[in-house]
Amino acid sequence: MKNLLSFFIFKLIIFVFFVLLLSESSNAQFNDDALFVVADAENLNAAESKIDSVLEAMGFFVEVIGQDVVTDGETDGKSLVLISATVGSGTITTNMPGLGEMAIPLINWEPFINDLLGYSELDGGEFNTTEIEIILEGHQMVAGLPMGLTTISTVEKGVSYGVPVGEVDIIAVNPNDSSQAVLFAYEEGAKMYSGNAPARRVATFLLNDVADAMTTEGWELFDASVKWAMNYQETSGVDDDLKLDIPGKFILHNNYPNPFNKITNIKFSIPTQANVQLSVFNTLGEHVATLVDEIRPAGNHKVTFNGSDMSNGLYFYRLVSGLHTITKTMVLLK
Repeated sequence: MKNLLSFFIFKLIIFVFFVLLLSESSNAQFNDDALFVVADAENLNAAESKIDSVLEAMGFFVEVIGQDVVTDGETDGKSLVLISATVGSGTITTNMPGLGEMAIPLINWEPFINDLLGYSELDGGEFNTTEIEIILEGHQMVAGLPMGLTTISTVEKGVSYGVPVGEVDIIAVNPNDSSQAVLFAYEEGAKMYSGNAPARRVATFLLNDVADAMTTEGWELFDASVKWAMNYQETSGVDDDLKLDIPGKFILHNNYPNPFNKITNIKFSIPTQANVQLSVFNTLGEHVATLVDEIRPAGNHKVTFNGSDMSNGLYFYRLVSGLHTITKTMVLLK
């Protein structure tokens, strides 16, 4: 009887594990690269770490990069750019002068670069609250929430606001000052204060640390903002959702950070279960490390490479699977 009970419990645990695994997979909507610009990529605050985790759970390959090393070129190949409020507006203006003209969806919660992005003549600001007021009905970014007051944080936090101009969709405002928009968006091509939006643009209320105390409603608004920025439409049916989790081709993503100091992340995607080898070579073509050599299931995979025992310089990392071979470069700089 005891053995039978133990076997039943074991089967129940396995069943729960696979249910949770399937649930997590079905939440992933994207197989895209995102650039997340923060003040210090080595020391994310609690809110930034949470946002990074949420984006990865949505299926993004997130490259977190510090404001001091980011350039306009870092956006190459990215499908989404996010700007944290921990960055300095002056640093971003200097290092990413072309940010406002980039034809890439962008989500920003640093209110002091609103002028750089063309939203308004003046920068935005911040105020403390636990609530915002939804004033637009029917927009995808409303996330199905009712009009009126919505609690976004369990404790009072500073939130970002702007005063956007042009053909803008204002989703939510400061409950005490409706001129302060805390969640707004420009459709691609929409007229802004300065020029037209080169791609979808979203400004949100997150500021520095709202995300570490955000309510379910707050995260629903963030999730809906990302989906709208990416022009993602919900699909019905389990089969369609599962297809979204499987990449359509073999992809070897750019490692991040790059250049890197000892540690870097390498991500790859495979459309079918396959035997995969991921290896590192020096400039002489000599093999220096094997990171993966096994059968991997279809989907997205992430590997951490530690180069602490290696010399500074240029290295190649190569993905081989059947007839597919992809090679990219990375720079170790300690």
